[in-house]
Amino acid sequence: TRPEQTALVAEAARHGDLLQGAFADTYANLTRKTLFLLHWATSRCPAVPFLLKADDDVFVNLPALTNYLASLPDSRRLYLGRVHWWVRPNRDPRSRHRVPVS
Repeated sequence: TRPEQTALVAEAARHGDLLQGAFADTYANLTRKTLFLLHWATSRCPAVPFLLKADDDVFVNLPALTNYLASLPDSRRLYLGRVHWWVRPNRDPRSRHRVPVS
């Protein structure tokens, strides 16, 4: 809504802590949101050695993660995440996890 957008613009101007893309924040747009974040991070923070994206319902064991990352000889091409192997896309239109053919 317009009042919410006005409040977001004010928050961003005040604290510089918001990143907003030109798409709805929906589950269906999660891939867009992730790519938007990665593009922003690579263009604005090219020297950071690591980037963590996690949802608010995920526990991240930071001591274990930092120890693991520090032990790697070369992590420039590292991606850690959950990979679904040999899983067919869910085409059920009622499902939150639906992947449209398009």
